[in-house]
Amino acid sequence: MATSSFYLKVISANRVFFAGKCRSLIVPEFDGQKEILAHHEDMVIAIDEGQMKFQPEGSDEWIHAVVGMGFVEIVNNRVTLLVETAEKPEEIDVRRAEEAKQRAEERLRQKQSIHEYYHSRAALARAMARLKATSGK
Repeated sequence: MATSSFYLKVISANRVFFAGKCRSLIVPEFDGQKEILAHHEDMVIAIDEGQMKFQPEGSDEWIHAVVGMGFVEIVNNRVTLLVETAEKPEEIDVRRAEEAKQRAEERLRQKQSIHEYYHSRAALARAMARLKATSGK
């Protein structure tokens, strides 16, 4: 049985992470997750930091990645995901992520401005997402 697919391009600040046909894409939103399938309605969605996964055409395997904030554009069965960062779990330096988590937690314990608080909270969320992705190894 033939399955429907769509063209996916995942672009981070420093590289094209993936470009090709895919059957499903699940991305982190600010209020949960969204799955995108072939012939999805055209739209733009804000992406939160967290884990995303997609299933390339012709494969039963899912490819997992940790992404930074960005957005996904869906137009004419073509999906473009633009994010600050995109990393496979094996590309993540666990020691560095753990250190970033500790620094962010320490900053959150200190008295800071609202801006600094949100910056520290975002750094902690980023570190936690990276560590969660590597814990499945």
